[in-house]
Amino acid sequence: MTRIATHDQDRQGTLFDMTAPVPPYRSDERARDEMIETVEALEAAKVHPWSARLLGWKQRTFAVLAQKLTPIEAAALTARLEAELARLGPAED
Repeated sequence: MTRIATHDQDRQGTLFDMTAPVPPYRSDERARDEMIETVEALEAAKVHPWSARLLGWKQRTFAVLAQKLTPIEAAALTARLEAELARLGPAED
């Protein structure tokens, strides 16, 4: 084995699955529309419009959809959601 071959084997390049995910360049419009619809439903409500179980499902869906938005938009909509949930208080079963 030559010295060059040994040197190349000692280094390991970065694998594609080991790199940090790149934030989206622009937001997915369908995801943003669905998130805004959820937030607006909470803004219009005087009490929780969903049961605790459905609210948990909506929050998980919201978190998944936030990954399809730019970080700034995702943070803004998440802050609006949290503010409305704090305003309405805990959901009833």
